[in-house]
Amino acid sequence: MSELNLTTIIALVSVFGILLGVAIVLGKSFLRSRHFQKALQLYQEEKYQEAIPIFQNIIARQKSNDLAQLLLGKSFVQKGNLKEAISTFETLIETSPKNVDGYIELGKVYMEQGKIDSAIAQFQKATKIKPNKFAEPHRVLGLALKEKGNEKEALNALKKAKQLYSNQKSYPMVKTIDEEIETISTENKK
Repeated sequence: MSELNLTTIIALVSVFGILLGVAIVLGKSFLRSRHFQKALQLYQEEKYQEAIPIFQNIIARQKSNDLAQLLLGKSFVQKGNLKEAISTFETLIETSPKNVDGYIELGKVYMEQGKIDSAIAQFQKATKIKPNKFAEPHRVLGLALKEKGNEKEALNALKKAKQLYSNQKSYPMVKTIDEEIETISTENKK
């Protein structure tokens, strides 16, 4: 009888330990989620300086949080800290090489710095990840190629972006791209 009670007690303690472990994990996940929501709210309110340390804290605890990394980099851009933005985006694409947004945002920073060739390289990498799914990499590549003076390649990239945005029924973007194509076509006629 006492063996049965001891076995029952051990089983109950084991179950309690497992339940306690699960509760701790869920509690931490809940707190991380609230932490992220706070950072996201600050970012959306354009309070980038306040959002930055929260995103950094989240990333320190969750290295695989691509969205926090992306928003941290974008926050650095908004604060004019392009060196930190580049470092953040480079880390993002190093840890998540299929993250299209990381390449796009890194390319945009290079564009802002006037490093057109570096931007084009990043945009080209982004277009190769899922070339027939994501339209935005083709659009920004087209704009960078236009900036460099490669009108023919720019038109090809913009037409690809237009096709993909049309497939997604994103008609405001199609209209925007049509305007860019028209600008290039008009400049070529001069």
